[in-house]
Amino acid sequence: MSIIDLYKPDDNGNDNASPVNIYYKESYEQLELDNHFHNSYEIIYIVDGKVNFSIYGKEYNAISGNLIFINNFENHNLRVLTFPYKRYYILIDPTWFQSVINDPVILSIFKNRPPHFEHNITLDANMQGLVISLFNQILSEIENREAFWEILVKSYLQKFFVLLYRNSSDVFPLRTYNSSMETVFNVQKYIEENCTEEINLKKLSELFYIDMYYLSRLFKETTGFKFKEYLILQRISRAKDRLFYANDSITKVCMDSGFNNVNHFIRIFKKYTGTTPHKYRLMNRST
Repeated sequence: MSIIDLYKPDDNGNDNASPVNIYYKESYEQLELDNHFHNSYEIIYIVDGKVNFSIYGKEYNAISGNLIFINNFENHNLRVLTFPYKRYYILIDPTWFQSVINDPVILSIFKNRPPHFEHNITLDANMQGLVISLFNQILSEIENREAFWEILVKSYLQKFFVLLYRNSSDVFPLRTYNSSMETVFNVQKYIEENCTEEINLKKLSELFYIDMYYLSRLFKETTGFKFKEYLILQRISRAKDRLFYANDSITKVCMDSGFNNVNHFIRIFKKYTGTTPHKYRLMNRST
């Protein structure tokens, strides 16, 4: 398993830190990526080729004109079936993205995973042209970084998601928004912002004035995750960042990520990632 660094330096060694990065790549020979994660939201648009994706237990054969959405929890692998394989891919910091787009319906394409959700979307010819145009504009702004480039990137991303919703609203897990869904959205946000603290259903039910058992059922129905699973995934995501970017001990990473027992942390981390925190750090820092 490996990580693609969202904040990597450029070819001259300069700091290229950015909450969003976009790439255009072409491959003409055998390409296969083992199970990996980015700890960021990822969008892949296939211009040419055919690729087999395995994403969090679901499998797809994606072709030209397909758009793939992967969230920061979902380990995935791919194998190119036909060449050339030409694609754009965007990596977006989840916290930054929610400051750009705070609408629960649009956010649901990353945050909600009900059983019927499909990561792979087929676009019509008109939408394909719009996506390529917008992605090229984002690519140009991030590469050139002229005055106020961040504002333009935000506007292009907002336009992309609005057009996608207008064109393919059925691919978004949420298509309506009511008071119950608003409660779940606020609970999700609370967990994301406070995952390192002590959180349980009872505390959340009191905080949001909702029956604990009803909240548990509603959270699962709306997000596709059980409350406890969502909390664990948030903590593991926090731990992955600490393991990759900091030199803290495993025990400190454990405590700083919301786990209070290092043996439990190692066991849970391995269950969800397939490796121990120590091995994870070694493997990813060597890539």
